Amino acid sequence: MQKSQTPQSRYLLTHLSELQGVGIFSLKDNNIISYQKNSAHNPLHHCAELQCSLAENAEKQTVPYICKDDYQAYFVCIKAPDAYYLAGPMCTVFFNKIERHKFYRAYGIPEDAEKNLRQFTVTEILQTVCILAKIVCDAEYTDQQLLDANHLVPVTKEQETEEQILFTLKSEEEDFYRHSYQEERKLLDMVREGNVEEAVRLSKDMDAEVGKLGASELTHWRNMLVVGVTLCARAAIEGGLMPYAAYRMSGYYINKGSECKDIMQILAYRNHAIEELTKRVCELKTKRHTSSYTEQCKDYVKKHFKEKVYLDDIAGKLGISSSYLSRIFKRETGICIQDYVNDIRIERAANLLIYSEESIPRIAEYVNFPSQSYFGKIFKAKKNMTPRQYRESYKPTEFLEEK
Repeated sequence: MQKSQTPQSRYLLTHLSELQGVGIFSLKDNNIISYQKNSAHNPLHHCAELQCSLAENAEKQTVPYICKDDYQAYFVCIKAPDAYYLAGPMCTVFFNKIERHKFYRAYGIPEDAEKNLRQFTVTEILQTVCILAKIVCDAEYTDQQLLDANHLVPVTKEQETEEQILFTLKSEEEDFYRHSYQEERKLLDMVREGNVEEAVRLSKDMDAEVGKLGASELTHWRNMLVVGVTLCARAAIEGGLMPYAAYRMSGYYINKGSECKDIMQILAYRNHAIEELTKRVCELKTKRHTSSYTEQCKDYVKKHFKEKVYLDDIAGKLGISSSYLSRIFKRETGICIQDYVNDIRIERAANLLIYSEESIPRIAEYVNFPSQSYFGKIFKAKKNMTPRQYRESYKPTEFLEEK
């Protein structure tokens, strides 16, 4: 059942806009109504040409219209009984200052009105469109319907099935183009056990037995890195490594490999990742002197250091009393939990001082110190120098030269 706009739908649209950090507008008879706060410099509000283009394309189909501009920003238009409803921009990539300026300039928005844009995943964009469609015309769509109708995926499901059949026909015997399950299990067992030498050796031995995982050699080895590092990260977690540490390490090597154009370097990254993950498991097994509660507490702090960290919240997550957690943590680490929180925050701040151009007050706020002065006091106590001195002492030369 279709419906016209009601006070309830206006309420929902306003809150959807605020929740998702995206502009939402209705367009009728060339009059535009905004449900976003401070929307004057949103391209959808500012650019009449964009509004018309979206409305014209929405007329041509029954499914919500989704388009991607030249800057990887998505815009949406839904034709409803009472008006056209527009949403955007929703970006799937991060815009640096130069890219952000080009984007806004393309829509005629002045430089002093530019603001940072929230980065969305494709799933979040599709979910936003589905919710918006339900509110404004009581229609429901699947992700696949939205993707197919707007040709957002070059290969359809039917084409994918056909290609899969052809791939199977062209492929050799399974035991040739994929290493056996048992060999893979041996490698993952070595990671779980912390056997560094055997883990690296097995990963190298299996390279010769793997069929093509990409159209080119470069793609093949990039995919090999992703598969190998992902599986070994999971095995490391099963071996006792905290998920936060395993995912951070695997993410680093996967990102490095995706940017690399040298096959030998990609292999080196893959081997280093497996070696480091297995080594961390080995260290835990041979040197572990803390309980699971302490390790889980550390993992929680590393994930939530940018927020207010409360002892009661951590203890509640672990299902124990806060007093017991406090005692066991202090006994096993030699420091209280708040000191550990400060240690983590200071280490993150130190990296930002070296590798970013953010101001010291902004860094203090990011790692959640209540004030810049308190941040400076704790930082100096930990590093024996002020944040400014630390930045000047350790910032790479190329950063200083650019500045």
